[in-house]
Amino acid sequence: MTRAGVARQALDLVLALEGGCSDHANDPGGLTCYGITQGVYDSWRHEHGLEPQPVNKITHEEVEQIYLERYWEPSGAADWDSRGHPGIALYLFDTSVQHGHAGLGEIVTPQIYELLRDHPLLGLGYMHAERMAFYTSLRAWPTFGRGWMRRVARVYREAVRLEHPDGQLRVERLNLNGVEWGVDIARVVRQTLWVRGPRISKEAAPPCGWWARLLGRCGR
Repeated sequence: MTRAGVARQALDLVLALEGGCSDHANDPGGLTCYGITQGVYDSWRHEHGLEPQPVNKITHEEVEQIYLERYWEPSGAADWDSRGHPGIALYLFDTSVQHGHAGLGEIVTPQIYELLRDHPLLGLGYMHAERMAFYTSLRAWPTFGRGWMRRVARVYREAVRLEHPDGQLRVERLNLNGVEWGVDIARVVRQTLWVRGPRISKEAAPPCGWWARLLGRCGR
């Protein structure tokens, strides 16, 4: 798949997950269309010498341009794609869209970048676990948490599939939701990740994982 093809595929998936316009009372971003807030839209139009207008008048072409200019390139997705890691590119792109550059910096630490470079799938698993923990720290978690979990699970499955499009993962270890597993067999079948192997470490999870937060078993 070409670089343009991967960007197109990532953009189509993220836009489908973002949906149309919403103005939920518990969403601090206020009125949002295709994941773009009024503030982001105003800033982008100003940069391009355009007059401000309500975000619900945004065009499909503007949406795509904003995503590519503000999230695909700055998140590092384009660089990872050019190095032959479209799955990591997709996951970074979606993380940047959902959490902004500040949130991306909290989730993708220097240690995770090092893992992504040396052990891409292991790093992807750790990044996924950190992102889930980040979600549960947000005040809007009780309202939007279930939808966020569905979204991030779908993106993670697609990211793994893109890293190994033939379905067979040629790895000896995987990090799934913060827990390391040895791998005897790992395959992606119809967008579902199937893994068989022994559990290696209980300490691999973040100190307070998303499941512990959900059950109220750790402090905020």
